Amino acid sequence: MSRKESKNVATTARQRRESTLKQNPKKSSRTSQGSARRRRSNARRLSPLWFIGGLLVCVVIVVGVFMYIADHQPVAGVIGPTDPKILSQVTHVKPSVLAKVNTGGVHNILQTTGSTQELTGQNGKPEIFYYGAEFCPFCGAQRWSLVVALSRFGTFSQLPEGLSSEQDVYANTPTFTFVGSKYTSPYIDFVPVEAQTRDHKPLQTPAAHEQQVLQQYQVNGFPFLDIAGGYMASNTFYDPGLLQGLSQKDIANKLSDPNNDLTQSIVGGANYLTAAICSVTHDQPANVCTQAPIPAIEPSVIHSPHLGQPQADAPTNDPVALSTGRREDDFSA
Repeated sequence: MSRKESKNVATTARQRRESTLKQNPKKSSRTSQGSARRRRSNARRLSPLWFIGGLLVCVVIVVGVFMYIADHQPVAGVIGPTDPKILSQVTHVKPSVLAKVNTGGVHNILQTTGSTQELTGQNGKPEIFYYGAEFCPFCGAQRWSLVVALSRFGTFSQLPEGLSSEQDVYANTPTFTFVGSKYTSPYIDFVPVEAQTRDHKPLQTPAAHEQQVLQQYQVNGFPFLDIAGGYMASNTFYDPGLLQGLSQKDIANKLSDPNNDLTQSIVGGANYLTAAICSVTHDQPANVCTQAPIPAIEPSVIHSPHLGQPQADAPTNDPVALSTGRREDDFSA
């Protein structure tokens, strides 16, 4: 077929199609309308799916934003050197506050050991042996009560501020560290050991006789407190969650208000510790051990449950089990 013939055939076919469309305009319109209806129907079927999908995406984004904000909230407490004002507030709680708080409604977590051998320090005075770790939030809570109590028997001249681990429960609990602290007393020897850093790295090691104490009581975590061999505690007086969102300054400021819940927890625990220490110092100094509420609390401390006996009103949670250490805490190594 020649090129001219081929062109004539194509022209003829086009003319036929145009003629058909002119003769059947409704059919063409129906076809177009049908296509439009199908598109609208498909759009209606897809619209709910797109809406739900978009809603889910928005929810995921919102949740992600909140999680990011929660993980990046500024920490209220600080890690740093001794703050003189905070140190003064914590170590000079008013006698009226101590008396009014009494036990503060907290449980007596102390237990008698039944030991006939007194734990003494290098100077022959009753030793208050504290064993903890900087990462431990329960230790962080316990230090507040311990510092208040010890300050009634001696003087802290240095007490650096610190935070518990940001990866542990009750992350960034505002507290102190006894690493770099300085304490003197004519009545007791205070021996603090911070076994691990905030990052779980080895830090301080107990002396030989203190390691024997830890082995004797099968201590495998933090915190642990031995009061001259007569009393021990492996719990905290209150929930570290009470300290969340606060700075050391915030907490110290509350210690002047005996009606504050946190003050009652911290000072209530401190009064129990003070009574226990008075019982091993033979009520010295008198101006502390005869001052309310210590004389009323001391009998209940002296008759604390013996080690191994259940404590009727003790908290069910055990911080020793919660704040366990790592291999570095194997004292037999």
